[in-house]
Amino acid sequence: MIERLSVQYPVKDCCLALNVSRSGYYQWKEAPPSTRALEERELGQELEKIFKKNRGRYGSPRMTRALREKGYRLGKNRVARLMRERTLVARKKRAFRPKTTRSVAEAVPNQIANLEVLAPDQIWVSDITYVATAEGWLYLAIILDLFSRRVVGWKLSESLDASLVCSALQNALVLRQPAKGLYFHSDRGSQYASVLKDKSVTLVL
Repeated sequence: MIERLSVQYPVKDCCLALNVSRSGYYQWKEAPPSTRALEERELGQELEKIFKKNRGRYGSPRMTRALREKGYRLGKNRVARLMRERTLVARKKRAFRPKTTRSVAEAVPNQIANLEVLAPDQIWVSDITYVATAEGWLYLAIILDLFSRRVVGWKLSESLDASLVCSALQNALVLRQPAKGLYFHSDRGSQYASVLKDKSVTLVL
């Protein structure tokens, strides 16, 4: 680790090295802040307020918009510089990933573990995936025939609830009209724990 050493030199030597007069240096030092300096000080204070209010999530583009809404006329490059000078670094937002919840109901033992798939509509498997759009997340329930690997039913919805899966299953049943003894296999998500009235389907969680 490299340590930085702070060395101080007399004002007389510094002025001599920079080719400025001592009187000029003291005049500059004691002069009142310029209009630009006062404006930047005000901007810096406003930046810190907005940054703190928004829990450090605003970068220079959003900070610029926030300042303009307050009546300040300035560009994003200036805002970015002022933020750097005050070490205001936006905190990265974690990517949101929706999650399904596991059912509190007791899971049925896996009944397809040792089954050999010999024909279509013998075993269906299902899961829920997520589709990111400009307006938010959409939820897609898909039902796949394990023999043909063909999608036999699906449903897209803005809501992640049991009706999503029930609608997808109903669509598949109407389309395929399977015989009795069909296995419907899924994970332990709460959306799949609904009671099914169709006795021809064995629900396997």
